Amino acid sequence: MKKVKLISRKKTLAVLTMGLLAAAGTHGEEHAHSGLTLTPSVGYHGHDSEKQALDDSDTLSFAAGYQFNNPWAVELAYLKSEPESLGLGKDIDEEQLRLDALYYFDKEGKFMPYTVIGAGESKFEYLGEKDKNSIINAGLGMKYAFNDVVALRSDVRAVNYLDTETTQAAFNLGLSFLLGGKSSAPKAPADSDNDGVTDNLDSCPGTKANAAVDANGCPIKVDTDKDGVNDAIDQCPDTKAGAKVDAKGCYLTLKEEKTVTLRLEFANNAAEVVNPGDAQLVKLAEFLKHYPETAVTIEGYTDSRGSEAYNQALSQKRASAVATILQTVYDIDSARISTVGFGEANPVADNATAEGRAQNRRVEARVSTTVERIAE
Repeated sequence: MKKVKLISRKKTLAVLTMGLLAAAGTHGEEHAHSGLTLTPSVGYHGHDSEKQALDDSDTLSFAAGYQFNNPWAVELAYLKSEPESLGLGKDIDEEQLRLDALYYFDKEGKFMPYTVIGAGESKFEYLGEKDKNSIINAGLGMKYAFNDVVALRSDVRAVNYLDTETTQAAFNLGLSFLLGGKSSAPKAPADSDNDGVTDNLDSCPGTKANAAVDANGCPIKVDTDKDGVNDAIDQCPDTKAGAKVDAKGCYLTLKEEKTVTLRLEFANNAAEVVNPGDAQLVKLAEFLKHYPETAVTIEGYTDSRGSEAYNQALSQKRASAVATILQTVYDIDSARISTVGFGEANPVADNATAEGRAQNRRVEARVSTTVERIAE
């Protein structure tokens, strides 16, 4: 009888091993959250030989249950074994029917430790006689998920026979199959701004994709165009140095036309600017550099002495002289500068006095935006 039982045990373990190898060949990174479970197992019972007069025995069992979408699972298990009576030398049929509850300490990894507790009934049968016992069992186990369907499960338990007040040790090893479950693999944390730092760790959401950021998702202070705005949030990365920009790193633009009167000195009947470094020219040049998307019109004027045609030509020369200084001395793009001479028109003072005529010999600069976008 022992030889037959040994052969049976070897066959059972061989079948189980082949099943495990097949399952291991199916790769997967997830296991399921919930669904029906089927668990065939082999095992071993260590009986209390003094109180039960039974030898240790192999076991076969099958459990069907349900894994909830939380750490808990329940299953109804049927177990079959044939322990040998130490007094009679004969095998005794034992059957168990249990309802067990399992609690998994970690369901997100491949290794899932758990604890189990349950209750049921055990039935011994020998030569037509039946002996029933109420049982409770508790133990610890480990499940290893090969993929989202198949897992290896093993546990050790203490099984208490309440009617005979005996306790046996039980070991189980089996395959657990989960059917119809929903994947429990955690979704990868979102990275809304695509900066390489997930939202749950990102202290600075909204940075540009692939921007240089630190471990907190905040821009590393890199300012390639030297406009005072970090590259990570700079939406206009090629602005000119010294230009005024908004919080997004884009040029500020004028909301309305701006007129600047230049009180530059001109010799009588001459168009040469006496002082190219005049503070008024410096201020105008800085303004144009602060607002690179603006254009300027230089307007020339004269006093009323001389013919109208002569004065118009002289005023044009004065405007052109200022434009040349803006280009050559202050590096303002010529495409942004236009000139016009108005002669003796539009006087700002009385031409009857020397002081008034000096004020009328002037140039004015009208600066306006050249783009539709208006600064916020």
